[in-house]
Amino acid sequence: MIDIVKDAIYLCRKKEPFVMASIIFKHGSAPREVGATMIITEKGYYSGTIGGGEQEFQAINHAKNLISTKKCDQQFYEVSKEVAAEKGMVCGGQTRVHFQYIDIENYKNEEYFEKLLSEVEDHNVYLVYDISKEDSNFGIAIEIDGKIFPFTGEENPKRNLFKIKIKRPMRVFIFGGGHISRATVKVLDFLGLNINVVDDREDFISQKEFEKTKRIVIDFDKLDSIDIEKSDYVLIMTRGHKYDIKVLESVLKKEPYYIGVVGNKIKAKKYREHFLGGDLEGEYEKKVHLPVGIKISALTPEEIAISIAGEIIESYRTNV
Repeated sequence: MIDIVKDAIYLCRKKEPFVMASIIFKHGSAPREVGATMIITEKGYYSGTIGGGEQEFQAINHAKNLISTKKCDQQFYEVSKEVAAEKGMVCGGQTRVHFQYIDIENYKNEEYFEKLLSEVEDHNVYLVYDISKEDSNFGIAIEIDGKIFPFTGEENPKRNLFKIKIKRPMRVFIFGGGHISRATVKVLDFLGLNINVVDDREDFISQKEFEKTKRIVIDFDKLDSIDIEKSDYVLIMTRGHKYDIKVLESVLKKEPYYIGVVGNKIKAKKYREHFLGGDLEGEYEKKVHLPVGIKISALTPEEIAISIAGEIIESYRTNV
């Protein structure tokens, strides 16, 4: 969704009219989740997706018509079980899509999109629609840490608000370049994530093994220089307890959103005891997942990588 916000800013600056089409209701097996958004300009599709296929094709054409009239709207789309079967789908689904026309002449819209972008790292931020009436352009609003800013369009005493959480794309730091790390990088790369692999041994994170990944060679005593932010995900799988603890102590001070450590229940008990009563105890209890990964009885590096990927996806998708 952050890329949609960036595209919106770009189009506002270009003074190019556009519509943001967002799923506000879903039932059944529709391919995208509530909040999924795409941008349409006068020329047609621009970015994002609400699921593809015939529904998206119809939505794009409808949005183009709305741009010409400078109006908002809502449309209900349904794929029946019969039609789904004809198209080779397992079952049908229903979605309601809100089409938000963005008034590029209103500077406040661009200002709000820019504010979402600047505040997303340290605050809970939402794009807000008023969906009380299908054909009214109440404009957009934003919510930051529970405070809703005024809408950019018409006044409406009766509000029915729909909010979309704005999050940065998942960025993952993996400490350690061993077998599990290599397997995990392959899985996360397949998911299209931004991955950074960190080790103090250059030969363990060679270009050959991590060709599509940013590699950082650094002494584990000097991790303060690594730019880990509060929305980032961290995985720790170094070559031993001594280095795991060292990395963990450094990373906890940076307060990333998620920290996963490869290990077992015995290791979990020892690490919890290590931080007990210290300055980092609270952060440890909130952030650290040890053993990392969902429980699928994983044994091989590849299986462990799948379990790790599953857990961080779940964490990211439920962060609303």
